[in-house]
Amino acid sequence: MSRNADLKRSVIDRIVASDVWHETGVANFRTDGHNFHIRYCSPKDAAGSRYSFGINPNTLTADYEVWVCGLYEQYYLLPITVIQFIYEDPDAYTDKRHPEIRVVSVDLQNHSATYAAGGRSLNIEEYFQATL
Repeated sequence: MSRNADLKRSVIDRIVASDVWHETGVANFRTDGHNFHIRYCSPKDAAGSRYSFGINPNTLTADYEVWVCGLYEQYYLLPITVIQFIYEDPDAYTDKRHPEIRVVSVDLQNHSATYAAGGRSLNIEEYFQATL
């Protein structure tokens, strides 16, 4: 069992008050009728406040996207409608090698997700450490 897999399971345990959940893929979990796409990222700066995530078409098949920022207690539980809004923005940052992937930079200190040209961002604080 990898450290990342254990960390993802710990986050799911915090989000859902259920003993029954199933891993349905490398980054996918299902429980209580909800599908979760969960990603882990280590810090991208020395202060440990910036994290980078990619949104791909597989992400959009879930009900929720979970971004884990370094530690299991530092996560965002985002409804897929928020992720779809970011993904469909015509000015969204696109991965240079994979044009179907949108790149998002999360700043844990101010709970912002920067996702498009001109530094367009969303405040995602309401999704920090959210549960169902």
